Order: sequence, then structure tokens, then C-alpha cells
Amino acid sequence: MSAQPPRQERRLRAVVAAVAATGVLAGLALTTASPAEAVSASRIRVDQAGYLPGETKQAYLMTGSAVSGATFSVIDSSGATVLSGNVGSTSIGSWNSAYPDVYPVSFTGLTTPGTYHLQVSGGTTASSPSFTVKSAGSLYGKLVADGVTFFQTQRDGSDVIAGALQRQASHLHDASANVYATPSFASGGDTITNSDLSKIGGPIDISGGWFDAGDYLKFTHTTAYGDALLFAAQRALGSAAPASLGAEAHFGEAWLDKAWNQSTKTLYLQVGIGSGNSAGTFTGDHDLWRLPQKDDSDSANKDRYAAAHRPVFQAAGAGAQVSPNLAGRVSAAFALAAQVDAASDPAQAAAEYKAATSLYANARTSSPPNPLTTTQPNDYYPESTWHDDMEFGAAEIALAAKALGHDPSAYVSQGATWASDYLASDSGGDTFNLYDTSALAHADLIKAITAAGNPAGLAVTTTQLIADLKKQVRSGATRAAADIFHAGGNYADFDVDAHTFGLIATEALYRQASNDNSYADFATQQRNWLLGANPWGTSFMVGEGSTFPHCPQHQVANISGSTDGTGAIATGALVNGPNSSSQFSGGLDSYQSGMVACPPGGSDPFSAYTGHSSRYVDDVRSWQSSEPAIDMTGTAVIGAALQQAAAGSGTAPDFSVGASPASGTVTAGSSATTTVNTSVTSGSAQSVSLSASGLPGGATASFSPSSVTAGANSTLTVTTDSTTPAGSYPVTIKGTAASGSHTTTYTLTVNTPAGGCTAAQLLGNPGFEKGSSSAPWTATSALGFDPITKSTSTEPAHSGSWEAWFNGNGTADTDTIAQTVTVPSGCATATLSYWLHIDTTENTTTATPDTLSVKVRNPSGGVLGTLASYSNLNHNTGYTRHTVDVSSYAGQTITLQFTGTETDTFGGTTSFVVDDTALDVG
Repeated sequence: MSAQPPRQERRLRAVVAAVAATGVLAGLALTTASPAEAVSASRIRVDQAGYLPGETKQAYLMTGSAVSGATFSVIDSSGATVLSGNVGSTSIGSWNSAYPDVYPVSFTGLTTPGTYHLQVSGGTTASSPSFTVKSAGSLYGKLVADGVTFFQTQRDGSDVIAGALQRQASHLHDASANVYATPSFASGGDTITNSDLSKIGGPIDISGGWFDAGDYLKFTHTTAYGDALLFAAQRALGSAAPASLGAEAHFGEAWLDKAWNQSTKTLYLQVGIGSGNSAGTFTGDHDLWRLPQKDDSDSANKDRYAAAHRPVFQAAGAGAQVSPNLAGRVSAAFALAAQVDAASDPAQAAAEYKAATSLYANARTSSPPNPLTTTQPNDYYPESTWHDDMEFGAAEIALAAKALGHDPSAYVSQGATWASDYLASDSGGDTFNLYDTSALAHADLIKAITAAGNPAGLAVTTTQLIADLKKQVRSGATRAAADIFHAGGNYADFDVDAHTFGLIATEALYRQASNDNSYADFATQQRNWLLGANPWGTSFMVGEGSTFPHCPQHQVANISGSTDGTGAIATGALVNGPNSSSQFSGGLDSYQSGMVACPPGGSDPFSAYTGHSSRYVDDVRSWQSSEPAIDMTGTAVIGAALQQAAAGSGTAPDFSVGASPASGTVTAGSSATTTVNTSVTSGSAQSVSLSASGLPGGATASFSPSSVTAGANSTLTVTTDSTTPAGSYPVTIKGTAASGSHTTTYTLTVNTPAGGCTAAQLLGNPGFEKGSSSAPWTATSALGFDPITKSTSTEPAHSGSWEAWFNGNGTADTDTIAQTVTVPSGCATATLSYWLHIDTTENTTTATPDTLSVKVRNPSGGVLGTLASYSNLNHNTGYTRHTVDVSSYAGQTITLQFTGTETDTFGGTTSFVVDDTALDVG
């Protein structure tokens, strides 16, 4: 389980460059421990954030020599001893020469909520920091909320949150940024070899978003990962999520929506550059140490790209396919947003779904770029796998499709294919973190497969996915079992804290998928290690416990925050954590111009605890261990949220209900059926009772069965009699469970029996003004778009705000909408009408690569006739009304189908826009 080496390289190069520029000697050695610190006094390491009442509780006693007969007491906040026992009699290992013995202290019997500390006596004496015993909602909930606070601190643009660090609006010029060609970099480095950047486009609005780390760069790669995790955490917690979580996730999504231009099919990669060029004609972001609001007024010509007018780069050329790792994870973020918004804001969810599917369809999975596209330069984040990201995108789109009433099967199948490729090519190389999203992808693909009815013939099975989740957890558990402090991550490598929170998240995902809780203690050990039960006795998340990072390599925190542990802090920031001692062999470099010395005097209170080839330093200069980032903190948020949910205090059981088809047409006296599907949206499955209301006179409804376990289906049969009046009726299907109720609408159209005719317009939702709830129309698209969409300035509706827009994507595509009706046999006339507008950019006067057909099908799907055909050659200005006589179908139940087909043969594109349909009988 090897961590990738990302930001540390760019930070090292940045500091070296800054030192070289100022002529100050680098490589100053760390201040050694003071005599008091060097004395090997016994230490007790505990999880300073606290413990759950019923979980296994273990602390660690570090001693300067072997001890025997030691005892411990648990003392509450009033000074009373509430539990006592013997310290483990056998040392579990040597940490370093100063602490050659470490003993376990087990106090699982402490279950009463409260504040406590441990006291050891007999053979040695030591006292622990205070800790609490509290509920999962309190313990994990604080980690989630504080992690969101760090994302708020990272906000850029005009919509900042001042917070404790008094953030101000910054980089407002990003609202009119220029786009530049990808520069060339020196081999193996991040120094730009070009004398200047080459502008290729703009201006574009790419303002807002989050700073990536302690600097002010903004990357699509890390933003998509962090944003996806925030939405996944909100989904997991449901009503237990803090209000700030959803707001922050949507803030990140708003920036991603700017980064992905659906019209031009362009994904923008980043804002800003990390290092300047070798000619020295312009500086990089890491050459400056300042507050972000200073950049807009920085008029220095050399700082033009680092500060006031930061460049934007493309992931690929306009319309070109995008590196699959980026396409997959950005699509996953949009799709997770759609899942979260589906119930409360279906129109917004539909837009998010469209963003997800449009980008996913543009993934370059055939001959992906090598190296994969992440940032400029790639060395900042050298990702090597992409099957996991494509599986991630497909799984989330499938779940979003299900939530929005679309067929998820195509994306389930694609996700299974990418999962199979991951298992064959990539499994075992890493665990859940920025560089490997497979754990969340597997868990959600399992949900998607189940929601799709466990279709046969997929490239992977749920059993295989669960097995790989277990393998990832087991890899960490095996390492933890051999480690003195039960660390499952590699603390002699980069990003150990993110990897450890990733293991915590994966254990919860595995437990949810398999109902196997045998690794729950392992997850507890990892949380303990992260939050204080480690050799250094510190929490690695700012603001958690009594000892935590006060000097992160973070410009805002360094300049505006505390440098002595008493003032404002970057609450919730997760730092990189301990790292290989070799990374510190040259000491810490000199302070960069503008840095505030932190800690004051440069002392290192943690130096006495260096051991097992690992060192931790809390110093603003320590890029090796103390720089926080949104990807690391995002992993902390999802890990805490999933554990909170797994503990039963995070997610209340909930479900959704839908109907397929969403409409039906009958002749009075006959019946119609539809499948009522239910899904688990959070928590565990529960019993759902079904009922129907809004039926017309003379109609009855029955369910088979009348109640289901969430995730199962029922058949609704609506039976009419001869007295049922003709018309269109929205029937409300209601599911009721212990958690509450949810509804969906089934539209029933009743026609007059043969022999009589009532003048009427038979089509339901003829102008598409029901919005994203398009029933009784059904819609499909090869690209995953919903042809029934809100009108735009470029393609306005004939009337109202909604229309049916076919094709126009510049990509091979087939879009359809269809509605089933019964044409009364007693009517003299039956006329189909619709308004049609056709735009095209095809440069041909003879070929017809793009077509629209209007067909009539029978209930079995067979074509009864083609009513009309159009092509790119029929383009027109404005709308034209078309009418077709369909009286020959009197007495029949037919399906009217509009189908738009685009082949992308000539490079142009055609939009067919239909509105204000009608089927009038009389």
C-alpha cells in the first residue's frame, strides 16, 4: 500500500526556488529537543477526540525502560476514580532508543459518557491528556463539521466565509481569466521552459472554487475528488448531516460546473501555476507567501501569472476527449449531486445528471494519455490508474438515473466492465485515497446493481466487488496487527493520514456491503492513531483533541492565525502526517519571505518521538508533514461520516418510490398495470406499505404484493369500468414506512369506449411543462440526456419554459420521446399536431446525416407507420406547425414516437426542437 508522492515535491521545489531567489542559505537543521524533552519520561497516548461507549478502548504507555506491576486508573472530571486495572505486563515493542518499551492499557469497561483521563502508577507514573466518551453522532459529527469548516477556509472568489481566520474575497480576476496552451516543463521537474505562456482563448469565468492545499492553486482533479466525498458524506448522513455540509458541497459543484463547459465540450484543468519559468521572466504561485486577497492588486509584471491574472489550462482541446481519470471522477461528483438533489430539487438534479452524462460520454478510454492528465505539471499529482474513476462515474450516474426515474442499466453495465478491468489490472496497488477511488466505486456499484434488479451477464459480480473491498481493508489490518500502535498506514511515506482515513472509510463501506463487522475494531484503532494514540501523542487534524497541528504549511493560517497555540486556527485541516525520516535529512529550509515563524523559536517538541524511520514535525516550513489539502480533509470527512452512519446514529432508514412506466392509457372498462419500484436511499431496508389515491370514478387499484421490503417491486393494477369518465388522471402512489412516506405519480388516461366520441385532446403533458417529471412521455437518449429539457436562449421553447430537444450534441446520438394513447373508434377525426424548429451547422445540401422521424407503434413495439420525416436539409427559422391525420388508427392503442438521430458523419450538428404537441379527436 504505497502512497503517491504529490504536493511535497512541488512544495520542496518552491521553497528551494524562493531561497535561491533571496540568496539565503537553505538546509538549517531542526532545533534539537530541550533537556526536559529529551528525558524519557513515561507517556500515555490516547485518542484525544474520544471513544464510543461500546467500542474497544486501548491506550499506550511509552516508557524509558521496562516496568512491571504498573496499574492504571480512569479518573472522571470530578476527580473520582471510575475504573482501574493492570497495565499490560508485556511490552508490545520498542519505538526508539528513548522509548524501548510500549505497554497496552485496556479500559474497554469504561462505557459511561463523560470526560476522563488515565493515571498510571506502580513502576512508573504518567497521566494522559483528557478524553471523552460520547455518541457516534457527537464524536464523528464533530470531525465532519470541522472538516467542512476547512473547506470553507479554502474558498476562493467573492463568496468567501470570513470564519476565524478572517477570510476576504480573493482572485476576483478569475471571473475573466484567459486560457493558455499547456506549457513545456523541464524533464522530471515543474519548471516551465517556455519564455512565456501562449494564450489560446478566453476570457472565461472560473472564479470561486477551493484552494487545493496551503497554496492558492485550484485543481479540477482534487476539487472533483473532494466534492464527490462531501456529497457522499451528505448522502450517508441524511438528516444527521450538518447544514454546512450540503452548502459546501454545492459550492464546490458550482466551480466544477464552470470547469466543464458542456456547450464546447471543454474541461478546464486548473487555475494558476505552481512554479515559474527557467528564464525567470515570471514567478510561480509557490514563490509568493501572502494573503490571497493581495493578489488582485499585485501589479508586478513577474507575478502576472501567479497573482493578478492567473492562467487557465485545458484538460484537452475543445471537443476533444478527456483523460478518463478526470472524466470519471468529475462525472461522479455531478452524479452524486444529482442523487442528493433528486427529491428536493428535481430540476437541479436533472441539470447535474446532464452534466455528469455529457462529460462521462467524452472520456478517452481508448488509448488514454500517458501519463494521465491530472494537473500541470503532472508531477504535482502523478495518478496512474483510471479504471476506478470510470467505475466511480458509472456507479454514481446509475444511482442518479434510478433516483430520477431513468433506466440505469446501461451505466450499471459500463461500471461493471470498468470494475472488472480494475480487478484485473489495478487491485492491490493502493487503498482509498485521491489516487484510488475504487472503494467508494465498488460500494456504490453494488447498490446500483441491486437497484437495477441484479441483471445477468455483467462483467463483475457483487461478490467479487465485496471481496476486493475486504482485500483493501485486510491489507491495512495486516499492517496494523504487526505495528506497535496498530497503524494501518505507512507512516514512513507521504499522505499516511489520508490513507488511514481512507481505510476507516473502506471498513464502513465493506461492513455496509457485507454485513461483516469483523474489522470494526481495526477501524477504531485507525481513528485512535490519527487523533492521538500514536507515538507523537498528537492529533493530526487541526482542532481535534488537546494537541494538534498549530503550524500547518498553510499561508492563510500562518499569516492570519495562531502561531503560539492560543489564537485562530485552520479548524478541520488534515495534514499529511508523519513521514520518512529521510525526508528531513536536510533539515527545514529558511523561512520564506512573508512567513511568520511558527512555532516561535523553531523548537521541535516531537523530535524525541522519531522512530521506525518516521518523523513528524509541526512547523510551517515542514512541507514533508504539516501541509493540509482538500483531498486529505475530504477523505477525513467521508471516513467520519461513514463510520457515524455505520454506528447507527448517522443515517435514519429512508427509501424512495417510483413507477415504470409512469403512465398508461385504457379504454373505459379495461385495466392498466405498472411496476412500482422501491429503493433504499439511506440506512437499512424497511417494510413499505403501498396505496393509491386520485383515481377517477369507477376505478379501483390493487397492489401485488401490497407491502414490500424497500428495494423490492410491486405490481399496481388500475381497473376501470364502463362508467369511468374519459380524461387524464394523476394517480398518487404512496409508500409508507416507519421512517415516513414518499409518493410518485402515475398518469392514467381513460378513453371513451368504441361507439361514442367526446371531443378531446388526448396527449398528456403536451407542452412538456411538467418539467423534469415528463410523464406520460417516456424519454431515452444514447448519451444519457433527457430530451425533454428546459429551454435556453439559443433554443427557446415555442411557448412556456420546456421543450423536447433532440440531438445537437455534435456526437453520434439517438434521442426518443414516446407516449401511448388510445384513439377512440367513434370519433370522425383524429389529428396529431406539433410545432417544430430545426437548426443545423451541417455543411451539405444533399446529405442527411441528421434525421427526425415521427412514427406510430403498436403495444408490442412494432412500427405501424411513419407519419413524418425531417432532416438537416429542412432547417428553418422559427417554429412551423405540422399536422398529421391519424384517424386510420381509430379504436387502437398506439404509441406516438419522435426519434432524432445524429451520426456525426460530416462534423456538423443538428437540433430538432419539438413543442406544443396535440392529438385532437372529435
